[in-house]
Amino acid sequence: MEERDVDDRPWPARPRGPRPPVWVGTAAVVVGALVVVVALVSRLSGGGRDCPAIAYPSLLEVVLTGETADVAHVQLSNGDGEPWYPPLPTDPGTAEPALSPGREGDTWTFTFSSPRNPIGLRALDAAGVVVAETKKSVEMVRTGGSEACGGPMQGRIGWAL
Repeated sequence: MEERDVDDRPWPARPRGPRPPVWVGTAAVVVGALVVVVALVSRLSGGGRDCPAIAYPSLLEVVLTGETADVAHVQLSNGDGEPWYPPLPTDPGTAEPALSPGREGDTWTFTFSSPRNPIGLRALDAAGVVVAETKKSVEMVRTGGSEACGGPMQGRIGWAL
């Protein structure tokens, strides 16, 4: 067998460029690993989740005490300058509006979203004449959902007429 010189290669020698230092490759691997770890931790820890709803129903109970015999309707105004809810029936043959609050004795239950203080309250007789009117602040307590996304709320107001 014939000895060949290393320089006598059958293919052309490729030109050697400058080699990057070893720390450049190590830094690239470390940065890539950190990106993967951050992505996994944020996904597994619940980061980046969207909230399931934009408006939750809130429940407000208004408990009337005192002279309540003449009260046929109770209306609520959700903050200053807001309209009264529910509207009174316009047809004399209609006993209650379609969006009537629940009523059990002298406790009226309203369902709405985004409560704002002060809450306006208005008691009316059967003819629609205002018997009493007041504004009260109520502390609503979250009854579901989460701290980050909010949730349904519930509150209670006592009103002595």
